[in-house]
Amino acid sequence: MTQAITVKCKLIVPPDLTQSVDETLVGFSDACNQILLEAKEQNCWNTTKLHHLTYKPVREATGLKANHVCQAIRRVVNQHKTTKQIHKFRPTSVSLDARTFKYIESLQKVGVTLKSGRTNFELKIGGYQIALLRGQLPTSATLSKSRNGNYYINIVVEVPTQPKGKTPKVLGVDLGLRDLATTSTGKTWDGKQLRQTRAKFVRVRASIQSKRTKSAKRLLRRLSGKESRFRALGQSQHQQTACTRG
Repeated sequence: MTQAITVKCKLIVPPDLTQSVDETLVGFSDACNQILLEAKEQNCWNTTKLHHLTYKPVREATGLKANHVCQAIRRVVNQHKTTKQIHKFRPTSVSLDARTFKYIESLQKVGVTLKSGRTNFELKIGGYQIALLRGQLPTSATLSKSRNGNYYINIVVEVPTQPKGKTPKVLGVDLGLRDLATTSTGKTWDGKQLRQTRAKFVRVRASIQSKRTKSAKRLLRRLSGKESRFRALGQSQHQQTACTRG
């Protein structure tokens, strides 16, 4: 099994290309807002129906590529599913798919289709991102611009979730007083002997404490150590038996 994760990569955008990127971001947000307005007026949140209603006029109005408009429609529909009250889309990101985006691992670059055409950008990333992207053929990403003016591309990749090899056996243990332990396999350990031994220590301790002599205090310390060792030994034996026999 796999799960989709997003790898955030910083994009190196040359000064002469910032305007093209910004125009694409603005065009995409304009497309989303036009689609949103039509969706509200028609009360239509179905991707296919909304595509028939908005695709042609939105593309003519924004000058975006075909797949940009398709992604804008999906953005509006998905946003409506998670947030019922959508006010306005800002020009901060654009959704990309397999036709508008490509990761070039050998060059550590990404090819992105902008409003002006296809452009390759270098990635400024570290070993962690490189490891996550190694051998991947991602088909979706999001190009975004931060408040401080930096550009990023969030690439969606699939990573395995199952550990390699056989899952180790897990044993559940329920601890109690009458039964010291009961495992999930049905094995139990009776606490009768432990209760009897504890009662014996209590009687002996009470008898020694009643004497209140120095020798009695020394005997109490030895008795306390003996009782602690008895408990520790019993717990250790039960743990070993539980692990080996279940």
